[in-house]
Amino acid sequence: MHYPPYRAAPRRQTSNGAPSPLVFVLLITTPAVVAAAALRPR
Repeated sequence: MHYPPYRAAPRRQTSNGAPSPLVFVLLITTPAVVAAAALRPR
């Protein structure tokens, strides 16, 4: 059996200025948490 020579997968380069998925999660959850805190019954 012959295996092809091993080559590491090329690293994905982040495009210039593209926000990471973490930024999207924070942008969605932060206003929701603030709104929930503001609308809590006192």
